[in-house]
Amino acid sequence: MSALAPPASAWCERGLNLSALVLPPLLALVPHGAAPLAGFAGICAAGLIAANPPYDFPALRLPAAILAALLLWGALSAAWSIDLGRSLVMAARLAGLFAAALALAAAASRVAEPRRLTLFLFAGTAIGIAMAGYDLASAGGLSRYVSIRVFAAPRLNQIAVWLALFVLPASALLLCRGRRLLALVAAAAMTTTVYALDGTTAKIALSLSLPVAVLVYLRRRAVCRIAAALAMLAILTAPLTLPQLARLPSVFTLVDAFKDSAGHRLMIWSFTGHRIAERPWAGWGLDSARAIPGGKVEIRPGQDWLPLHPHDAALQLWVELGGPGAALFAFVIGLLWLRLGAAPWPRLYVAAAGGSLFAATAVASSAWGIWQEWWLGTLGLALFVILVMARAASATPPR
Repeated sequence: MSALAPPASAWCERGLNLSALVLPPLLALVPHGAAPLAGFAGICAAGLIAANPPYDFPALRLPAAILAALLLWGALSAAWSIDLGRSLVMAARLAGLFAAALALAAAASRVAEPRRLTLFLFAGTAIGIAMAGYDLASAGGLSRYVSIRVFAAPRLNQIAVWLALFVLPASALLLCRGRRLLALVAAAAMTTTVYALDGTTAKIALSLSLPVAVLVYLRRRAVCRIAAALAMLAILTAPLTLPQLARLPSVFTLVDAFKDSAGHRLMIWSFTGHRIAERPWAGWGLDSARAIPGGKVEIRPGQDWLPLHPHDAALQLWVELGGPGAALFAFVIGLLWLRLGAAPWPRLYVAAAGGSLFAATAVASSAWGIWQEWWLGTLGLALFVILVMARAASATPPR
């Protein structure tokens, strides 16, 4: 059996390299493919772990326990869910996605060639940028071959968000390796692409991540602890704060004038707040937001009170899983910040990872549904590559 371990390990690592290469082009062309890709990467990660004992991962025990509790609570919510079948199906899907994410996090320390994986990731990101640029310039010259939908600029929002998450860790890695010019070129290419594409959320997330990264660089432990406390507080108090924004005339007028969909989002949050108040402890059931009574009532032409989800992760946890689900979600986010503050990585890379973590939470607080498989798969793969890149950044750069 031991003689078979090295070849098995090598093949699994090649699968992870392939996943890193394919992820950005998938997000540019067929973003929903990120979900099966995360499953494939999770299997490769599990194989890599199996081929490289020991199997003890003390750092993952607490996050695994929190995710297991969240999954169990979500499955139990099917008992009172207004959409029983959907809740059960989503619980099964989340079990696979959570398992894949944990396997990827565990496998990050088992990757034998972290620098090689980062090369595949950089190559894939460059390909994704080229594909997004061509698709935008040609009004769907590539996407027309994989989709029957008419091309629209928001189709590229997923690759824009990936670049917003990736630009700071990628640039920090290159700087830690002594590649200053290459870091500047990579940062300029990714940042320019984000602001050239249509995604407003990606632009805002990237802009806000920069000052956060600076603060983490200056006072890492203190800022990460403060960020953990503020993130948890924001999640736990979301039903008391976000729904009130639509009821402030000056705020609503300003936001609605900035972008029609932004004003609609405030109205969605207001409606969601009312529904949370009706079931604050148990919620309406896992992934039941799209079936909540009154959600499909039209308030403006083409805009309903709650089309699919609240467009905010905290509110979605509250409305579907009540206070217990929101508390478990808050623990996950808080734990990520605390672990980042204690990570034994280069100071510059920790700051960049902090900016990326803030960008991810900003996107989760204003964009897609938190249970969308492609989004969870992308986040799991992003965590994996950031952990692997941290190992590459920690190595002594060549002279």
